Amino acid sequence: MQRKNKYLAKYLLAALCVVTMSLGVAAAPKLIIAGDSSTSDHDPSKMPHRSWARALEKHMKPGVTIDNYARGGASTKSFLASGQWKKLVAAIQPGDYVLIQFGGNDQKRFTPFYIEKRFADPNGLYREIIRGFVKDVRAKGGKPILVSSNVRGTFDENGKLFQKVDKEGISLLNYAKAMRELSEELHTEFVDMNTLTFDHLSKIGKDAAMKYYVISTGWRKSMDDEPSKDTTHTIDAGADAWAKVFVEDVKKRNLEIAELFVK
Repeated sequence: MQRKNKYLAKYLLAALCVVTMSLGVAAAPKLIIAGDSSTSDHDPSKMPHRSWARALEKHMKPGVTIDNYARGGASTKSFLASGQWKKLVAAIQPGDYVLIQFGGNDQKRFTPFYIEKRFADPNGLYREIIRGFVKDVRAKGGKPILVSSNVRGTFDENGKLFQKVDKEGISLLNYAKAMRELSEELHTEFVDMNTLTFDHLSKIGKDAAMKYYVISTGWRKSMDDEPSKDTTHTIDAGADAWAKVFVEDVKKRNLEIAELFVK
């Protein structure tokens, strides 16, 4: 039944677009999402996780929809190789916004699998792929907006938030820097969620921050029945906080994408 309703909703939306076009009325732009689990739709029966992109829905103006192509575990490399990016590009209509947020999985290279399938150097392949993404979006008349990765809720023994650096000296900060520099190079809008979320968590402190993540739910992983220590994936409180941080920032700086959100 849920699947039928989903298909019915898509059919009705498509029909509405046809009607508005036939009447000469421009359809509202969509927000299309490219990213990893931080922005993906998720089945809560598998893990109590809710992404901040899902939480953006409550801030949208009437008629504005989100097409979410983000996938858990995705990096720029795997998103491209899997064909998911190609599907996303096919859905772009002129005037649509495409929010692009990657970094968390591009950083991972602890096994040969991750090195081959996920890892993209922030100063090399990562930038090359993002440049291609921006080019593809613009070719369809879309508007790319680059977004740095949300900080993970990692605190040291003194309760100070920090961003882990691997043995090669790479952290999410390197990917945030790459996104910022690419936005300047390519003249795109940019939202530095890495800095915004870091500042927010630093302000509220460790105890309050933990309530944003799966670790606070007592959820147990089925593979070993151990309580999850997940401080990456947000639950409702974290998703709502990050969505609010994003919307407040784009409104404050009067970015073009702010037109999608209620005042």
